[in-house]
Amino acid sequence: MRPRSNLAPGLTAALLLGVTLIGAALRFYRLGELPPGLYQDEAYNGLDALNVLAGARPLYFSANNGREPLYIYLTSLSIRALGRSPLAVRLPAAVLGTLAIPAAFAMTAALFGRRVGLWAAAVTAFTFWPVALSRIGLRAGALPLMAALSLASAARGLCGGGLDAEAGAPPGQTAGSSRRLGWLALGGALYGLTFYTYLAARFSPMALLGFLIFWYSARRSSFPSARQLAVFGVATALVAMPLALAALGQPEILLGRAGQVSVFNPDINRGDLVGTLFHNLSAALGMFAWRGDDIARHNLPGRPVFDPLLSLAWLVGVALALRAVWVRRSLAHGLLLIWTGVMLLPTVLAEDAPHFLRGVGVWPLIAAFPALALDWLWAVDRRAAGDRDANSRRAAGQWRTWAARGACLAALTAGLALTARDYFGRYASAADTGYLFQAAATELAETANAYLAGAPQRQVYVDQRYWDSFASVRFLLSPSSRSHLFGPAGLPAPLAAPALVIAWPYDDLRPVAANLPEGGLVQPNPGAQYRGDLETVPYALYATYEVEPCTPARCGQPALAEFEGGVRLLAAQPASEAGGLRLELTWQAPLAPGRGIQVFAQALAGDAITAQADGPLGTELYPANWWRAGETVVETRRFRWPGGAAPAGTQVRIGLYDPANNTRYPRTDSDLDFIIVTP
Repeated sequence: MRPRSNLAPGLTAALLLGVTLIGAALRFYRLGELPPGLYQDEAYNGLDALNVLAGARPLYFSANNGREPLYIYLTSLSIRALGRSPLAVRLPAAVLGTLAIPAAFAMTAALFGRRVGLWAAAVTAFTFWPVALSRIGLRAGALPLMAALSLASAARGLCGGGLDAEAGAPPGQTAGSSRRLGWLALGGALYGLTFYTYLAARFSPMALLGFLIFWYSARRSSFPSARQLAVFGVATALVAMPLALAALGQPEILLGRAGQVSVFNPDINRGDLVGTLFHNLSAALGMFAWRGDDIARHNLPGRPVFDPLLSLAWLVGVALALRAVWVRRSLAHGLLLIWTGVMLLPTVLAEDAPHFLRGVGVWPLIAAFPALALDWLWAVDRRAAGDRDANSRRAAGQWRTWAARGACLAALTAGLALTARDYFGRYASAADTGYLFQAAATELAETANAYLAGAPQRQVYVDQRYWDSFASVRFLLSPSSRSHLFGPAGLPAPLAAPALVIAWPYDDLRPVAANLPEGGLVQPNPGAQYRGDLETVPYALYATYEVEPCTPARCGQPALAEFEGGVRLLAAQPASEAGGLRLELTWQAPLAPGRGIQVFAQALAGDAITAQADGPLGTELYPANWWRAGETVVETRRFRWPGGAAPAGTQVRIGLYDPANNTRYPRTDSDLDFIIVTP
């Protein structure tokens, strides 16, 4: 018999609501910003969702190694409401992940009772893996929800009191048979939907078949009737049939991606299939308590599924399930063990085990293992009763109750705290996470969009390579007649100000500079830092050239300093920023300099130089020998100190020198050859 819950329905609903709200907060907090960027797999979902909004209705999306459709259709709804943004792509994942919390309760409660269901819901809400999965716009997050709802409905349809509660009574002869057939039909329909979620769902028929074999051998008298199996199976087939028919015309639906990553691929196993399988199996079994996925797009690298306390609870729960199956032939516990074992196969049989996306089918059933252990510990006082008189039971049971229940609540509280710390403090804010989610490409598109939104006459020009290389640029860059791509032939000449040019900074940029609008205010800047998956050193992904018409306020103001050769410093604007000091300098050259000039910018504490930001006048992106007569150029220089803040009383000394002979340019308006700026 399953444990009988002693929780009233009203209290159960209130506790479930509280757990769900906390889980929702973990999933929705700064969803569009963390993790930073928009990885290409997420962006491809957005691009296909745009095609859906344009009228396409495929059952399988072939781009990017092929993808099932459910998540993409949901994404099309959020894009319709929110527009092209990381938030729009990730919103369905957060919604699905939040709904998976009450779904975990429904499934576990149907098997073991309401209290165990609440523990399972809390584990699902607070554990790092489902939280991280709910914050990235990938289709894998839809599978746990659909699987949980399907199993909950099927369990209710087969035995309204739980799989083990009516053992020995033929399910087809229980009260409310027609209603239970309805639950079975719903469970079958939801199970059919799982095949529209993610590749790993294809292993679930093996899990169900294995469970039915176990049921028949363990509890033949309560085995489902042919009618019940037919209702579930027909509902499943009706829902899954359209995708199955589509697969007949597109063999890559079944074989494409699976063949690329399978351990049976010689490129993966490298001639040692047995050794590869053994390694993957041990890695998959160890991911719950020892070492998890090392891929930072899925996980804080190496973090196991459960934190130390819940890892212990998970191990105890597995032991309890094994004992229940061995001693009582428990169907509910058998389902947990069989489903978990089979749904680990997608990561066992593929490269990069343990892989948290391929192994996602184990959720939410694995949450039931620590839930069983927590419920077992919560009820320790009742198990100790029976061998003592009333007074001794009362005294001994009181401390056991408080200790056991305190330990249960402490395990969940610690799990919640560690997840919040690890996700928001160690993972989402890490530079490596931004690199892996291609935050620089996202910033490129957002920079272009923000510039266009600033004024109706502005134009943006983007190097074609960014469009071709980054799905996030194609998705996020707002369609506009004022947005243009340029290729090897270069910029159309001449451009008119105002304009923003986003260029590849590792080519010769002189052709780009030569076609910038003349006589304007030019502001060159390096773009956000980027690092590819196989690269070790980050670099600026792009360079921007913003050109605005010169106004008297920016280009006609009196000079702060005039240097020999005609170069004038019009403005110097220091400002504190994270990690140090930012200095914006505005230079003007009435005559084209025609030669390289170097800036020295020295941060001083008294007479001591504490930091420097020297470099070419105009920076390396737009050095002075590229300037044209009458040009005004705004450049940015940054100072960094070990502590991140400028020492008290810091001043900045600015001047020019000839890099050919290290001779400073004198000022023509002063006896000095520099100017002092005070932040």
